[in-house]
This record gives sequence, C-alpha cells and structure tokens, in this order.
Amino acid sequence: MRTDMAALTPLLDGLTSRTSSSDGRAADRSTLPFPGAVPVDPDPAAEDLLPVHDLHDTLQRRRSSLVYGDQPVRTEVILAKLREVLVRDRDEWGLDEAAGALEAFVFALRSEGLAPGVYHVTADGCSHVAGLDEVGPVENLGIQREFSTAAGIAAFYANLDKADSWAGSHGYRVSAVRASMATYDLNLRCQAMGLVGTLFGGFIPASVRTLLNADGVARHPLLATTYAHPR
Repeated sequence: MRTDMAALTPLLDGLTSRTSSSDGRAADRSTLPFPGAVPVDPDPAAEDLLPVHDLHDTLQRRRSSLVYGDQPVRTEVILAKLREVLVRDRDEWGLDEAAGALEAFVFALRSEGLAPGVYHVTADGCSHVAGLDEVGPVENLGIQREFSTAAGIAAFYANLDKADSWAGSHGYRVSAVRASMATYDLNLRCQAMGLVGTLFGGFIPASVRTLLNADGVARHPLLATTYAHPR
C-alpha cells in the first residue's frame, strides 16, 4: 500500500476536474442491446423477501466469507432485491439522465427457481441474456478463484462515457461512489436474509466483455459482490 501522499495528491486533485476528457457527446451514443434477451419478471413470494435479521443484527453478524455453502440460492429473490437497489440509486441520486444509470449483471451459478446463467438488471427491469455455457470457466470471473465457488456474483456497471460528459473526472468519482453504495446495499440486504458474501474489486471484465457488450466506457464494471448460503 502506498503512503507517499505527495504522489497521490495530484491523482486525488485530478478527480475534482469537471472538464470532459472525451468529446462530450455521450448523449448521442448508447450501450449495445441484447437482441436475444428474454425478459424476466421476478415475483418471489412475499415471505421470501422478508429479512431474517434487522439492521443492528446484520451489522453485528456480517462477515466477509470466501467459503460458501453448496445450496443454490433463489435467483428471483436476488433479482428483486437488486432491482430495489437500482431503483433506490435512481431515485435518491437523480442522476440517471445526466450521468448515466447504474446497471448490474448477475451470474447465477447455483440457482433455484430460475435457470442458471447471466441476468441483466436495471431499475426498469430484468432479463436473461446468456446461459452459463456461454460464460466459459467461471473461475475466470475474479482474480481470487474462490469467488466462483459462491452461488452467484452480482457486478455493477456504470456509463463512464456519460458520466465524463456530465462532469469530467468528477463524474467518474460520483459513479464509483454510487456503485459502492449500491453494492453495499445489495450485500447488506442479502446478509439480512441470512446469506453471506464478499465485496470485491477484482472482477475480470475481459472474461465476459463480448458477452455483456461491455466496451469499458459506456458499460464499465466498478464493483461486485458474491452471494451464497453460509457453510
């Protein structure tokens, strides 16, 4: 870890810039769609969405875990919770139009209810975009291969092109903060339901770049979390 503040200060100062580093025309571009996507309307039973622990107990009990149970997780519940998170981000920040909306991809590796595979989630809806056979070796999804032993991974993406056009490097900083808050929100919701998981920044986007139509600019991964039953 670096402790040379003299070297880090210019980097931090650079993140305050509101001057766009690109052509500022992100509004004229859009992320690529998923032509073969199948819409999914997650509608889990109300009792499946009820937390097992309140916030105090969740914070007292929370642990980062790299050892997970083998049971599948109800993917409908994860998708429903994740959509709630993205709606909350949209409504509380109010920046989707100006700086781009957050979106997420769920890699449901051991799934109950819905088929295993990759699900695209936005504040407006969910869809199944690929099967696990299209993902390739799941251990390539993270720098630490134990992440692939979880029941699933949720990765949050932002439109850095639009964020940069809105407020330059400051736009990236805001996108990173939004993604961090959303990832923690999902992680805590999962832990409140008795699940476990670990937040991580070592998601490897190159392994699924083509599959997710992720060019690293209009669709760029920022943070991810695993989810699973405890062992």
